[in-house]
Amino acid sequence: MTEGTTDAGDDMARSTTVVVFDCFGTIVTERRPMPGPDDFTLAVADVLALDRGPADEIVQAVFTTLYTALVDKSALQPATRGLLDSALRDRGMVRPAPDLDRALWRALGCEDDDRYALCEPAAEAMRRTAGAGHTVRLLSNCYLPGELMRRLLTGLKVPQVWDRALFTADGGPKKPDARAFELITAGPFRRRIMVGDSADNDLTPARRLGWEVVPVDPGRPDFDALYTLLSRDTPEIRSVQRNTR
Repeated sequence: MTEGTTDAGDDMARSTTVVVFDCFGTIVTERRPMPGPDDFTLAVADVLALDRGPADEIVQAVFTTLYTALVDKSALQPATRGLLDSALRDRGMVRPAPDLDRALWRALGCEDDDRYALCEPAAEAMRRTAGAGHTVRLLSNCYLPGELMRRLLTGLKVPQVWDRALFTADGGPKKPDARAFELITAGPFRRRIMVGDSADNDLTPARRLGWEVVPVDPGRPDFDALYTLLSRDTPEIRSVQRNTR
């Protein structure tokens, strides 16, 4: 679990509503598909100074383990950095953690300036939600370790209004596992709202837990449904919503 940098402090602690935002497809727009195994292999070979043969084996080991865990919806997701480190050590190769992070950063396309972008309507929704006194948290199925996810989100200028995030690449339960949803909403909240683009991973599992949900279309992001839900308790949201129509 990753702590945010919000300075809301006591206001967050007193909030009775928590709004959980998905990352990719909701807050972060992916302009191009995620790099495939070949791109991943080239990045690992280059950054970690490996021959192509060993790099192929290492990437195959990492992807096979991740895929096995991801197709089993109840399986825990292994930590990406740990998988890469173990695959190297199994072959008698040891690399320092900063080098592993550089390899993952490049392999997952984070050096490409045009691959990821901030969804501005989602950013505004986060700011309004927090500004109305509600707790904002993030829940992301991802391959980037938490430190790198924070770096990516900071670089994209995602509003620093969230107080906690669960990035599954650090290891543990993942969406749609109910345990991931329960972990990210730990606290004395009366209402829980999930905002996301995936019916299978975001909306359906949240509904099963009794949450309210806000579907997001990445091609036409619109958060009026969220403002409507929040306006039941928050006049500020209702006023802002009325003034922006």
